[in-house]
Amino acid sequence: MKKNPHLIIGTLAIGTLALSSCGDTAEAGAAEEGFPSAPVEMVIPYPPGGGSDVLFRLMAEYAEEHLGENIVPINVEGASATVGSRQVKDSTADGYTILGTHQVTAAAFHTNIVDYGFDAFEPIALGTATPHLPSVSADFAQEHGIEDLQGFLDHVEANPGEVTWAFTTGSEDHYTVAAILDAAGIDPTSLNYVNYNGTGPQYAALIAGEVDGMTGDYASGEGYIEDGSLIPLGVVNEDRDPQLPDVPTVSEQGIDFTLTVDRGFLAPEGTPAEHIEVLQDAFEAAFAEEEFQERVEELGSYPNFMNSEDYQSHIDELDSSMEQLADQMQEF
Repeated sequence: MKKNPHLIIGTLAIGTLALSSCGDTAEAGAAEEGFPSAPVEMVIPYPPGGGSDVLFRLMAEYAEEHLGENIVPINVEGASATVGSRQVKDSTADGYTILGTHQVTAAAFHTNIVDYGFDAFEPIALGTATPHLPSVSADFAQEHGIEDLQGFLDHVEANPGEVTWAFTTGSEDHYTVAAILDAAGIDPTSLNYVNYNGTGPQYAALIAGEVDGMTGDYASGEGYIEDGSLIPLGVVNEDRDPQLPDVPTVSEQGIDFTLTVDRGFLAPEGTPAEHIEVLQDAFEAAFAEEEFQERVEELGSYPNFMNSEDYQSHIDELDSSMEQLADQMQEF
């Protein structure tokens, strides 16, 4: 397949053990008969508690039943999700170490955080899609009379530099907020940005009053929305979220932009195609289960399986879209 050139709750000790033991199992690029014959380590490049952590662990739980070996989730956070992605990129290309990721792989490259993107990996499968949910704290909304996205954008435009926004540099929420402001005709640098390492710390900062808003999703923000401490401004998707029927999409509010957080799995470049196929098939079987689909939808996401080939085409398109806003994203 042709690639676009632009394109812990475990411990690092466990991760190191898994890497060293699996490295002896198969040489990079050489298929192993009966793969897998040992547990597969799934690196989640975010801290525990965020939407990615919740959904990747759920996907691993169901897929390992079809794989015949455990899939061990390991949180390896830091540097806008690139500590974990680099660990997988540099691991033995044998299929025993995989990466749970989304648009951050392209965003981190285009904002010059790292010198590699999707092209450093082999796609395994896409699993779920999750609409983004830009939100503000209830205190901020009440103080400024903000009820929806348009009201928020009007406030930002009238008060440039005053609204404090949590984000993770080079992540997909970095891209989303830049794209929304750009689509509204507002300078993306009009917000006062504060970098946090993942969605979990962003929520903590929002609830503590350190920032006024952030871009999350229902999977990670459900509890805060239900207790009234978080006010969703709009769903970044073509359709409303069934879990939030009263929250309009950003398109309904005049902003021509849609984006879902597309969570899938990658392996190091050079991983045997036979191993990719085994992993792909396990995920496909898991995601077809009705119980899995119901649990994903309860988290405000939806199953969106793509095999390795289709996932490659999809990430090529993602990469191209992010490249268009790369210059503006590098400004904050």
